[in-house]
Amino acid sequence: MNTEQFFQTMAEYNNAIWPTQIITYVLAVFFIINSIKKWKISNEINTVILSMLWIWNGAVTQILFFSEFQNQYYFWGSLWILQGILFLIFGIFKDKLNYKLQKNWYSYIGILIIFYALVIYPLLGFLMGHGFPKGPIFGVAPCPVCVFTFGALLLVNKKINISVLFFPLLWAILSLYPIIMLGIIADVGEIAAAITAFILIIYRNKHYKEKNAN
Repeated sequence: MNTEQFFQTMAEYNNAIWPTQIITYVLAVFFIINSIKKWKISNEINTVILSMLWIWNGAVTQILFFSEFQNQYYFWGSLWILQGILFLIFGIFKDKLNYKLQKNWYSYIGILIIFYALVIYPLLGFLMGHGFPKGPIFGVAPCPVCVFTFGALLLVNKKINISVLFFPLLWAILSLYPIIMLGIIADVGEIAAAITAFILIIYRNKHYKEKNAN
């Protein structure tokens, strides 16, 4: 898929699913509120939101729309769906994802990454000449959702199973392709956010392990 095809397909896609974009932004705000003001099922709700974003981008964005141009999107879309299911398994059935905004650097950086996904990412697209509806936007495009995910996982105050991180990290690294071939400069931030969050989560996991051992 060349640059023109990509942005044309993205425009057709965004127009076809409107106003889903607004709904996903509302869900993101609700996710943040749930992480601040906790109640009984806050974690379950946030996990479902995160899972829905991944499943949507796998099933609808990639398999239904972009597979028309490249069959590889059937493969990547299926992996996105599986990642969404993985969040459900660890977040609901195993109760391992407890989202809570705290006064620490993990939460501060997590909120900064989420802000990048929601605001800076589409703004950079606009400045580069491929704003809405041509450009990727949070909630309904994979890369900003991947950015949001790493920010969300930094809000988790439990040890995170590394298997949850592998595919999001791989996807972020593979965003080198749209940076080079499609000129989506905002994906530079995706790589930076993914690597930063991954390192911080690994460090935090070690801290929890040492803390529990004492």
